[in-house]
Amino acid sequence: MIKHSLKSLLLTILLLTFVLLNSCTSNPGTISQSSQTPLRGEILRWAEIPLGLTQKQSRQFKAIVTERIEQFMKLNPGVKIVTEFVPADENLSKFSQQIERGAGPDLFSVALLTDKLPLLIRLGYIKSLDEKQLDLSEFRAETLKQVRYHGKLYALPVNLATQVLCYNKNKVQEIPKTLDDLITQARQGYSVGLHSGFREAFWGTGAFGGELFDKSDRLVLGENKGWAKWMQWLKDAENEPNFFMIEEANILQKTFIEGKLSYITCSSTWLPSLTEALGNNNLGVTLLPGRENQPATPPLWTVGFIFNRASNINQHQLALKLSQFLSNRQSQKKIQVEVPFLIPVNKNATVDFRLFPMQAVLVEQSKTGVVVSLDQGDQNQAIWKYADILYHKILEGELTAEEAGWQINQVINTQFEQSQ
Repeated sequence: MIKHSLKSLLLTILLLTFVLLNSCTSNPGTISQSSQTPLRGEILRWAEIPLGLTQKQSRQFKAIVTERIEQFMKLNPGVKIVTEFVPADENLSKFSQQIERGAGPDLFSVALLTDKLPLLIRLGYIKSLDEKQLDLSEFRAETLKQVRYHGKLYALPVNLATQVLCYNKNKVQEIPKTLDDLITQARQGYSVGLHSGFREAFWGTGAFGGELFDKSDRLVLGENKGWAKWMQWLKDAENEPNFFMIEEANILQKTFIEGKLSYITCSSTWLPSLTEALGNNNLGVTLLPGRENQPATPPLWTVGFIFNRASNINQHQLALKLSQFLSNRQSQKKIQVEVPFLIPVNKNATVDFRLFPMQAVLVEQSKTGVVVSLDQGDQNQAIWKYADILYHKILEGELTAEEAGWQINQVINTQFEQSQ
């Protein structure tokens, strides 16, 4: 009887030991929240103030960012985040100078300019990220194209910007859905201001089936004649009595605010100043017009987090945790509601668009936006400069759209094929 009891006890102990060992080793890649070491340490975070904000809106932006940082520190009592707000710097010169001295922020949220960031990466100023440590599943897939360079991840997206069609609600009765509708309304007396320039007016290219690059990053702008057809449309539209091609952004906005234009093509970064000038009840925002089953394809710009190469391991881990917190569903929803001109990168950060119509338009427009990857950034500067010259030659009648498309393909592709 005693032997039987001892045998049963030994079997029970062995069984319990097996269960415990199995529970500890069955999922080696997962660490429970309770077993994680609490975050500790201090980092410096720079936040770039978006272009176009008034003083009042800048204060609101800072307050929202500060609230999110304080919430992160509340959830992680051992962490201190020092936040500095910096003005927009297109050349990232201040960041570069600080990095050269072995200083600068551990985390910097900044517009990811495709013609500036690759240089900083090549200089070794920006730390690459280990994708195995990150959950990228909630990011919109297209946003990740603007944070990878030569197969490595160098930033994490936080929000987007694009172009839309703005209109004066006091003047417009029915918004145009297509380019033909826009022409019809112009002929009926509704004045239209188009932001003129190759980049500024690229948005109609996709409506005619045009593309900038193919899947191998080769320039194909002039090959399928989509851009040429769009340029011809612009040239014809310029001859309409109520169409105005305006290059200077400040003049275009001023003319619209003064009530001289019913419609303007506008960057989403203009919405804060336009809203303050006209008020929510007077400013309307809608999708850029396209053609039937062929929507407009405006550029899509990404604001993202970049990471300092000089940060130590702990500082880098804290910066990663903070960036993931600020791009999670809850943070993105909150920012989307309180800063409506910022487009979320988290695909699950949806709000009730019946209550937030401006956000609805921006999110919908961004779905057809064109993303230029960092790998294409080396070509971009040459393309923008040369294409802008050709753009104006077409409008001046010095070149046909077909000739310009052929020229840019030949010049740019030859230039970069020879450099490889």
